Amino acid sequence: MTEVYTADQVLPVGAPPLRQGAVAVQDGLIVAVGSRPEVLGAFPDAQLEELGAAVLLPALINAHTHLEYATYGGFGDGLPFGDWLADHVARRPRLAPGDVEAAAALGALLCLQSGVGTVADASYSGAAVAAASEAGLRAIVHLEAFGGPDADAEGVVAALRARLATFAGEATPLVRLGVSPHSPYSVAPAVFAALDTFAQSDSLTVMTHVAESAAELEAVAAGTGPIADALRSLTRIEATGQHSLDLLAGAGLLHPGVILVHAVHVNAGQIAVIAASGAGVVHCPRSNAILGCGAAPIAGLRAAGVPIGIGSDSPASAIDFDFWAELRAALLTARVREGRPDALTADAVLELATLGGARVLGIDGLVGSLAVGKRADLTAVDLTDTPYGVAENAATAAVFAGSPERTLLTVVDGVVRYRKGADTERLAACWAAALPGRTRMIGTDD
Repeated sequence: MTEVYTADQVLPVGAPPLRQGAVAVQDGLIVAVGSRPEVLGAFPDAQLEELGAAVLLPALINAHTHLEYATYGGFGDGLPFGDWLADHVARRPRLAPGDVEAAAALGALLCLQSGVGTVADASYSGAAVAAASEAGLRAIVHLEAFGGPDADAEGVVAALRARLATFAGEATPLVRLGVSPHSPYSVAPAVFAALDTFAQSDSLTVMTHVAESAAELEAVAAGTGPIADALRSLTRIEATGQHSLDLLAGAGLLHPGVILVHAVHVNAGQIAVIAASGAGVVHCPRSNAILGCGAAPIAGLRAAGVPIGIGSDSPASAIDFDFWAELRAALLTARVREGRPDALTADAVLELATLGGARVLGIDGLVGSLAVGKRADLTAVDLTDTPYGVAENAATAAVFAGSPERTLLTVVDGVVRYRKGADTERLAACWAAALPGRTRMIGTDD
């Protein structure tokens, strides 16, 4: 069966927008993209879905999530980074069995509701594997690993290898696994190198939090400061005398397949090093703003040719999984940082959230744009009753009007995984299952 989706605006990304366009899907693949008459003429017997006053575009790619923190919104708001981290660590033991899994399932569905078809998750518990699989998301779930300077590097790798084998059985063909050495302050250089070697031997992507905050830079360089204090009961932080990015670069740990999350505190020279290495960067603007970390130099990274995607991080530091709000935040913070309105346009930010994210994750041959031969990952934004109902620029309309409430559907691999209205009860059930865990973390349960 062939399905044809039509909309007033079709935004392929990587190709010119189409007014009154259409996309044909067959067996999970895009088989045609063009004007409504030509696509319907080529597939006269197709099942037709007319989306009307909407923008049809590639499903968005949320290149950095923590699905299991879906219920953490607002915890520690206003605290300095180190204190916020300590608060986060202190709450987690209050959770009961099943809480993490319920939160991850909620996070996966909220991503679909926001037009996201692919996530790249950093998972402490591994619950994101089953959550993404059951929701029908395309995902790379990076299992987090930790180990200070006193840890046995090969022991850390062996433990991670065993966890990967355990969770592999929960993954669908749409879900891959990866490795996440959490950060240069929570993973000592020798441990990080051992994890990277393992990842390369198994062709796994590596996701790590780097150059996120000033507190991180102090912890990595001097082994002191608020992060060192917050983690003192868990691990010793080694003083390296180096910037986080320089430490990784000097150890040969920047290369294709490495995903650097945040990269807020990097200078022009370090941007050039990232560009030469082939590593990618994920920009998390709301998280960086809410935690007072700063605004990443997106204009400079783009100018240097660094592959860039956008991530929501988690509600623990970014309010919610509303990816449309994340795109607007990326646009606004880039313009504020550079002091000019062309620092990041709607077209550019939408490219970062689709094809850009796909490049960072190494899946741009599969998804990220509406092109014949790619997997059918699509979403649509309803423009009815907005100023953009008659759109002048499809990207501007989608970015400025987009919201979870205006996401009409999200299709992953040719299957509708979320549809507005039809999934209302499913969303309510996920919220009901997940909120008791939040109550426990707040400490108000009976």
